[in-house]
Amino acid sequence: MTIEATEPVLALVADQRLDLSPLTQRLWANKIPHRVVMQDDKQCLYLADARDQEQVKTWLDEWQQGELDQQDLVPEVRSGNWLLKLAEAPLALLCIPLFLAVFGWMHLSSDWNNWLLLGAELWPEQRFSLTAYVDIGLWPLWRPTLLHFSFLHILMNMFWWWILARRLEMIDGKLALLLVIIAGGLLGNAAQWWYAGPGFGGASGVTLAMLAWVTSRQKRFHLNYQVPPALLSVMVAWLLLTLLGDTVVPGLSGTAHGAHFGGLLTGLLLAQLWPANKKIDEN
Repeated sequence: MTIEATEPVLALVADQRLDLSPLTQRLWANKIPHRVVMQDDKQCLYLADARDQEQVKTWLDEWQQGELDQQDLVPEVRSGNWLLKLAEAPLALLCIPLFLAVFGWMHLSSDWNNWLLLGAELWPEQRFSLTAYVDIGLWPLWRPTLLHFSFLHILMNMFWWWILARRLEMIDGKLALLLVIIAGGLLGNAAQWWYAGPGFGGASGVTLAMLAWVTSRQKRFHLNYQVPPALLSVMVAWLLLTLLGDTVVPGLSGTAHGAHFGGLLTGLLLAQLWPANKKIDEN
């Protein structure tokens, strides 16, 4: 049995500012493979199978006339949909059970306490010395990212992980997500160690790095991560508010400010340095 390969078919060319999500959501709901590619500042919608062209043309006409039925855009929730999401962003989703496994381990063992002592003998005297961070090592400096000290703590990080990491991997790829996870964790934790010393944990630094990446590239390259543009400003305002509160009353919020701001700046920097991805997935 042979499967006939077909060339992608151009179905639509639209202005880069036009929101194609109503149309692309209909395509995903009906399991029609497609891509939106930026070419010469235009959004080009390609279909993977030419046999879908006639049906898509009908939906395209309805969409342009404002007659596309919004009720049909959300498919039924089936177990297969969850498998599809896993296949679309395996790295992002498989990290969630890893965090949960470490959270469970923390309640069964006390070995993780050693993770909190990174560079305890070096701080604060050597916090301005680059060799101190080299002596700590990459893995000991990153691994507090896996620690969460309460159910609410891990729940909030996993909630944002589901939203941000999945979209980042789908649009920018696994390598980009891996870079943000590693660099956001390392530099965020390094900033926290410099700011307040050892004894911290959590994936919030990486979460803020992903938020900064997504928001920045969404605005700069018109990529549709489906994240409200104002979310970053709201989060920065919240971080400044908690920083002010902890300055007035030390320990009031219990927030790892260094990790948050370190991750945030890391995400902004990486978003500027990483090349533009011309492929835009609407899901």
